[in-house]
Amino acid sequence: MFAYMSRVPLLVLAVVATGCARDPAPSDREATPPAAEAPVVAPVVPPAPVAPATPAAPAEPLRVLVGGDLIPHRPSLAAPSAVLSALAPLAPLFGKADAVVANYEAATGELGKKAFRLAYAAPPAWLEALPGAGLTAISVANNHACDLDHDGVETTLETAAASGLGVLGGDLAGDPWAPRTLVERDGKRVCAVAWTTLINAEGSCARTARLAIATENAAGRQKVASALHRARAACDATIAIIHGGVEYVPQTPAVMAVARQAAESGADAVVIHHPHIASPVVVHPTKDGRNIPIFASVGNLVSNQGESWKPPMFPVLRENRRLVCVNGWTRLGLLADLAFDFEDKPKLHWSFHVLWTENEHADDRSIAVPKITTRLLDPDADAAIVERLSDDERGPVDLFDDPCWVERPIYTEGDRRRDARCETTLVRSPPPPSHVAARAKKKRR
Repeated sequence: MFAYMSRVPLLVLAVVATGCARDPAPSDREATPPAAEAPVVAPVVPPAPVAPATPAAPAEPLRVLVGGDLIPHRPSLAAPSAVLSALAPLAPLFGKADAVVANYEAATGELGKKAFRLAYAAPPAWLEALPGAGLTAISVANNHACDLDHDGVETTLETAAASGLGVLGGDLAGDPWAPRTLVERDGKRVCAVAWTTLINAEGSCARTARLAIATENAAGRQKVASALHRARAACDATIAIIHGGVEYVPQTPAVMAVARQAAESGADAVVIHHPHIASPVVVHPTKDGRNIPIFASVGNLVSNQGESWKPPMFPVLRENRRLVCVNGWTRLGLLADLAFDFEDKPKLHWSFHVLWTENEHADDRSIAVPKITTRLLDPDADAAIVERLSDDERGPVDLFDDPCWVERPIYTEGDRRRDARCETTLVRSPPPPSHVAARAKKKRR
């Protein structure tokens, strides 16, 4: 019995112990951490590629075309429609430039029936037509500006301004020497200063304050220097436009001296008209380190001169170059092409186009009002013209061999490269020490 009773508590304890092992207490269950859940991983999205920064496009050069004389000859070029037709072949070229300038070789108004036959005048509508032909500015300082006296000058200035044309060398307010902006872009400005060295009028119109007039003497040169110094302070580049020389002959030494002084005074290019025939381009090295192109004469842009000449003829009458109707050189003109590049080291790329004026009178004199057109001279298609003109040793035949002629014949790939002659810096180098000392000494005196 004692043995039996002694086994019961042991059995109970065993059962209790077994039950505790199989059914844990609630407190024990709560303390047991739950199984960890698998983490949710988001899909990896590769970053979008970053495009490299697009470099800023280089600024386009400021391009200016400068041509010669526009002469409203009667009756062939008296109508506004005639000058529009004459310039039409050049419209594609004009459209590529920022500014196109020519010399308005006339007064504005009506000529009297007894007017001198060499007096040039056009109605206001003639001037008003020029923007439609692609011109943006005209120089008005020339020897024919006063052919209708003061009234003609003022009508020219008023009509040009109303037509939206820039006016060079003339001003109603009496400041014709002020530099005029031809084109301005990206904070850079190209200006022009224009003047005439001669005028046909006598009396007060020959001394008018409305036109920039400077003869070739010391007083005239001082006017030029002052005007160009003024332009240099206000503009990033300046073109000097001169009307001067002697008709139908190469440019004179006296006018070339004025042109060189203009370059030394700050002009970055010099363009001259008045002789009605072209002259070769001369490059002048200035004291401040620039090589300035001087277009000694750009000849005519639109005229009725040379109307009877054609290739079978000799280009001029040797004994009388002034017999204009048979002077073939009067039908050849130049268009100065000036591209001002202000990126990095500012420079000027310059060149020229050779122009040829077609005239129906060369083939048929019976036509009362011949059609006149000015176009680019093609060295291949116009080989007969080039060859006949080249026979005249006194003519500007060097033009045909100049590497800066844009349309010149191309024989090798090397010919396509820009010639060093056709480019110049716009950066002025400081004067040598000797010049600085000389200036300081002069000021002390």
